[in-house]
Amino acid sequence: MNTSKHHERFTIGVVGGGAASVAFLYHLTNLVEPSVAQHVRIRLFEPRPSVGPGLAYQHDVDSLLLNRAVETMSVSAGDFSTFTSWMRWKAHHEDGLHELTKRDLSATYVPRALFGRYLRDFFQETATVAQRKGLAIDIVPHEVRKIKRDTRYQLIAGSDSYEADIVVLAIGNISQRDIYRLSGHACYVPHPYPLAPLLARLGNSKRICILGAGLTAVDVAISLYNTNRDVEIHMMSPTGTLPYVKGRQAPHRPLRFITQERLRALTADGTRKISLRALGRLLRAEFRAAGTDWRELFARTDNARDLLGDEIAHADRERPWQTILVATNDIVEDAWHALDARGQFIVLERFARQWLTRRAPMPLENARLLARMLDDGQLKLVKTPVMFDRTDPSHLAMTRVDTTSRETYDCVINATGSARYVEGPDDSPLGWQLLQDGLASPDPRGGLRVDFDTGALLDSDGEPDWQFRALGHLTSGTYFFVSSLEMVAKRARKIAADLASSLSEEDLALRPASRNIALS
Repeated sequence: MNTSKHHERFTIGVVGGGAASVAFLYHLTNLVEPSVAQHVRIRLFEPRPSVGPGLAYQHDVDSLLLNRAVETMSVSAGDFSTFTSWMRWKAHHEDGLHELTKRDLSATYVPRALFGRYLRDFFQETATVAQRKGLAIDIVPHEVRKIKRDTRYQLIAGSDSYEADIVVLAIGNISQRDIYRLSGHACYVPHPYPLAPLLARLGNSKRICILGAGLTAVDVAISLYNTNRDVEIHMMSPTGTLPYVKGRQAPHRPLRFITQERLRALTADGTRKISLRALGRLLRAEFRAAGTDWRELFARTDNARDLLGDEIAHADRERPWQTILVATNDIVEDAWHALDARGQFIVLERFARQWLTRRAPMPLENARLLARMLDDGQLKLVKTPVMFDRTDPSHLAMTRVDTTSRETYDCVINATGSARYVEGPDDSPLGWQLLQDGLASPDPRGGLRVDFDTGALLDSDGEPDWQFRALGHLTSGTYFFVSSLEMVAKRARKIAADLASSLSEEDLALRPASRNIALS
């Protein structure tokens, strides 16, 4: 193994090259002064062919749509126009985009791969700006397998070890769970993406089971149907229902009761926690002010077809609960942080799933297609619990626990979404290594424990490591809502600002070849 020992520059190691990394690099590049930038090197570790798309926005089939409209997508925490501006610029040279940009982009959903193209271009532009400032961004085309901490960090990637003074961890989601122990069976697909090769493989299938009924499962079902109109699809979930449907976009309306000022008053400027009852009172007040009942947010129904039909019928109008939930982006992580441990546990056990499905609804065009599939009998929704029989190598069989009915499938696709916890190397190889070596500690609410204000990882002793920051899904226990790029970009900007303010030209120019910059 060769060991690189570049001490001439203060080095920041960024692990992962997806959207979260692009957001962090953009904000850091904007915030760092040129006199400081010339003393800093960034090593970006990304094994995929290009930086930006990651797994979520890689090149794939066009039926995989963003679940948010064009005008709400950006890696800039302060400017939501970047994707829209990029599309209008590209539209001058691409007829397809030219036609697309004639539509109302506040209500237009485009393929995820198109956003991946934007991310690639945005990173390239960020790298150009960084170069002009003297900030070096070196791409290491390998996955980081291990991180060790000494006087500096050692990042093991490929056959080499790379040193860094600061590490920013942005490695994406925790892997989904194999809850039915189907791994190893020829008819089981543990991860659906990328979909294109999977669709080619399943082109002649007659019946397919999708584990899950969330947004990922919807993507898979629609893509399967578009490829093979004869396939019968069963979607399996604890509720047996589909996601909610995005209504007409309403103008942003600031919250009146769940505000920073109110949270500061209730928590005595952060010195105490509040109960779920107290937070619930504020939520009820928001709903009353909007002329609706807060209980609508957590209403349940077992009739999936009626629910979907009702959602489609109401999608052409503004709905108060959607407007309120969108507005919570400004306050949700602070409200979560203010809530006491008992309240957080109750939310996770009883309300989080319903809140998240409401907060991240599906596009109307997907809902209409699913409704047609249900009416034609090509889509069936199955409510768990179920059992699987994997003894036959040519198919997988499912039995409902409450009946004697038995279904056989040509393929079972796991689309249950990211797991909450890192409990083994399959969940997150690098996250698991950090836990085993004591560089990180598990968060009982999900992911790894990080300091709320800075995103610094807490080690096995509960001490924050100011030189080791984390972004994205691994921080879900601390910030609750991390499945929105808007929220990840906000956190990326905060970490970038913290790091940029801690680096001074004098310290970097005169420092010895060791990690000696104190960050807080």
